[in-house]
Amino acid sequence: MASSKTLQQAIADITIWRKGEQRAPHKPLLLLYVLSGYQRGHSRLFDYGSEVRDQLHSLLARFGPQRAQYRPDMPFWRLLGDGFWELQNAEHCSTSGSSKQPPTGELLKHSVAGGFDEQHYILLTKSKTLINSLAQQILEAHFPESIQEELADEMGFNIQQIRRQRDPLFRQQVLRAYNYQCAICGFNMRHDNTSVALEAAHIKWKQHGGPCEIPNGLALCAIHHKAFDKGSIGLDENMRVQVSAAVNGSGIVGRLFWDFDQKPIALPQIRENYPQEGFVEWHRREVFRG
Repeated sequence: MASSKTLQQAIADITIWRKGEQRAPHKPLLLLYVLSGYQRGHSRLFDYGSEVRDQLHSLLARFGPQRAQYRPDMPFWRLLGDGFWELQNAEHCSTSGSSKQPPTGELLKHSVAGGFDEQHYILLTKSKTLINSLAQQILEAHFPESIQEELADEMGFNIQQIRRQRDPLFRQQVLRAYNYQCAICGFNMRHDNTSVALEAAHIKWKQHGGPCEIPNGLALCAIHHKAFDKGSIGLDENMRVQVSAAVNGSGIVGRLFWDFDQKPIALPQIRENYPQEGFVEWHRREVFRG
């Protein structure tokens, strides 16, 4: 029997493609896109060719790791194994009934459409609160906070209720290690005795097993934190700032970004608090858009 609890559990249990520590946000992004459609009154099924392929490709290019190619067809087909997803016209594909992926052309040729199955779709259409809580669950499980907010804004989810799961001790330790200033630009504004817009960034995301420890942290101003999570900036193996070629803008953008390109960050006094290369390498490979 379908219930909001069983659906929350099924979404928590979706199988994510694994290869080493690579990020694969394909299914989470597809589910967010579909839930966003349902919130706006879309019917149960989405046609792959006209409604999913290009839209999911764009989301993967912007919110996924940098890859030579993106495969929106893979999550669309493979969600079938997760217990709440249904495909229409899939029986016409050459791999129907097997776990193998059909060629993308077949999804287009046979107008394959996909979405939540009937019983779960009915649950969702009855409750926008459920749609928002599932979106929140997916966002929290797969993306850092700054990206959660960006995706929620773009897709129209109300995540006012997003639980603030920041570890206050992590923030306190990281800011202290970096002498309460941004490791990139030195921003250190205080209001009386309180730091303003200075944050503790995770180098390797918590959602991918990054620990709340100083060697996995950087003190960054709010702008550089967001840019770091977005992959607009990264660090090389010598702890020098790398700026993505995708960064553009005039005036202040040049001063905030290009002026720091190839410049070393300000490191903590104590060597054991330096960013750990394994975490930095993960960020360079899975987040930075070089």
